[in-house]
Amino acid sequence: LELLQQITLDFESTRVSNDGAVAIGNNLQNLEQLQQITLIFAYTQVGDTGAVAIGNNLQKLEQLQHISWWFSGTQVGNDGAVAIGNNLQNLELLQQITLDFESTRVSNDGAVAIGNNLQNL
Repeated sequence: LELLQQITLDFESTRVSNDGAVAIGNNLQNLEQLQQITLIFAYTQVGDTGAVAIGNNLQKLEQLQHISWWFSGTQVGNDGAVAIGNNLQNLELLQQITLDFESTRVSNDGAVAIGNNLQNL
């Protein structure tokens, strides 16, 4: 898997919770050549704990060019959005980003963290 360049994991409307998202987040570091990642957790039981684990491992993916993450309808709030936003910096090859937080607990603080780090891309 170390040579994997693209991954799509679609868990939409399943019973996946923080445990699953944390396991995925904690193992992203093993995918050093990853260029494109799509994670769909829409309408699952994932919350801040899962989003934080994913966000905190972003910087280890130095080859990343495309991010597409869907958290709509989850329990993700500001902690998860801030972790993702704060870890966008230093992704020098990033060309495309989609973050969907529709119908989540993210408020202005999470949006500010993401927005403030867009300038560092």
